[in-house]
Amino acid sequence: MKIGVIGVGNIGTIIADAFSDGKHDLVLVNRRTAKLRKFEGKALIFSKIEEMPDVDVLFFCVKPQDAPNALKRIKKSKDMITISTVTGLNISTMKAHLNGEVVRIMPNIPISIGKGVVGIAYSEGFTDEKKQMVRSLLSGFGVLVDIDEKDFAAVTALSGSGPAFIFVIIEALVDAGMKLGLSYDTSMELVVETIKGSAELLQREGKHPGEFRHLVTSPGGTTIEGIYSLEREGLRGILMKMIFDTYKKAIELQGDSREN
Repeated sequence: MKIGVIGVGNIGTIIADAFSDGKHDLVLVNRRTAKLRKFEGKALIFSKIEEMPDVDVLFFCVKPQDAPNALKRIKKSKDMITISTVTGLNISTMKAHLNGEVVRIMPNIPISIGKGVVGIAYSEGFTDEKKQMVRSLLSGFGVLVDIDEKDFAAVTALSGSGPAFIFVIIEALVDAGMKLGLSYDTSMELVVETIKGSAELLQREGKHPGEFRHLVTSPGGTTIEGIYSLEREGLRGILMKMIFDTYKKAIELQGDSREN
């Protein structure tokens, strides 16, 4: 299978890495080809979209502001499946410029180690056979979740941008550990393993998070003191507002893509 990637930035590079193992013919397009030196000998490299040969599957990974112009320059092939990672770019907008089928995905950074979450929506008329092919192609990235396109802004806020928020929280907890006299390495190990174990327990048992919180919380103990502090400072509201603000930005970008 011949796979193309237009826009080899953060997500585009992860996708290119995944398909540079020699099992597929890889074609990469990026304005600055100097960024693609690591792929020399593994892929055909071009600086202009117009130079790109026909491919079977095209990953469209440009920045949202560059998408309208880039779409106009892609060759219109009815046999090509386009998979877009562009925030706010609707399937209908892509279909207006392309002849083939379109898939919209919202991956997150952990796809780089096969532990990501990928939201997927398909253009109308997408056959089950083609859906299976796309899912097989993306299966190495992590968990695949079929979603309605109308929910993409919410998925962007929760899982697409989510790792950045988690990293900020981890950084704060590690800093707190260091303030208490622990080394950076010890703090990092304690925090990361605590978060990982808690998430796996929650996933395995399938219970509401509040049930587990109460298991750790004793009357007059240390945990309830910390939870009281979180509630007093309004952590829930801060986190919920963070997600809602991110959601609003995703909606804004979606509006911009419609205007273009």
